[in-house]
Amino acid sequence: MIIPALDVLQSQIVRLYQGKYDTAQFYPFELEQRLLDYQLSGAQKLHLVDLEGARDPQKKQWLQIQAATKTLNVPYQVGGGIRSFDDVKQWLEAGANQVVIGSMAVDKQQEVATWIQEFGAERFVIALDVNQTETGWATATHGWLAGGQDNLFELVDFYFALGVLDFLCTDISKDGTMTGPSFELYEQLVAHNSQIKVQASGGVSSLEDIKKLGRLGVGGIILGKSLLDEAFTVEEALACYQNA
Repeated sequence: MIIPALDVLQSQIVRLYQGKYDTAQFYPFELEQRLLDYQLSGAQKLHLVDLEGARDPQKKQWLQIQAATKTLNVPYQVGGGIRSFDDVKQWLEAGANQVVIGSMAVDKQQEVATWIQEFGAERFVIALDVNQTETGWATATHGWLAGGQDNLFELVDFYFALGVLDFLCTDISKDGTMTGPSFELYEQLVAHNSQIKVQASGGVSSLEDIKKLGRLGVGGIILGKSLLDEAFTVEEALACYQNA
């Protein structure tokens, strides 16, 4: 599945380089219209991130994002600043198909487990953002402003045991760089557990990247900067993925 992605900062569409806020590149697109364009292009799922909320939950942009998604007919997943049971409930009631849980999934595993049990594992995407170290893949949290030591595969095992199948994994060194995805990361994840649906995110810059990810067996490919910068279209990405 090809999943077009839009990040929102200061109520504008934006892309960051390796998650750094001071690298923000703003795009002159209206959020609702861009989402509708992706839907009309054939995307079967969309991905939204409140970067303001990820950095500071007191500055959530949820009202703006919810207003922009009201006319969508395709499912969407949303993340950024989701820190509580009530946050999850609010998004699901607002129409989100799934909530994306990042920092909390690393820092507060037992609390997130209670949300999963309450709302159902199918309503969650666990987002694990990582840096490669000498000992493996270390997670980063809170808009990538903090580092962690948790082992990526242990976290996958924990949430898979609760019934979660959707895992969005980003190699931070690749995000927003257009230098190619972290094929090694996704190959290892698919080999670790063939039942999970891995969403590959970060670095995709060409249709060849999409072909290679499709052959690895990932469950979805998040496309942000490549679509905004018109490296290729949603239609081209869909055709490429289906023929991988």
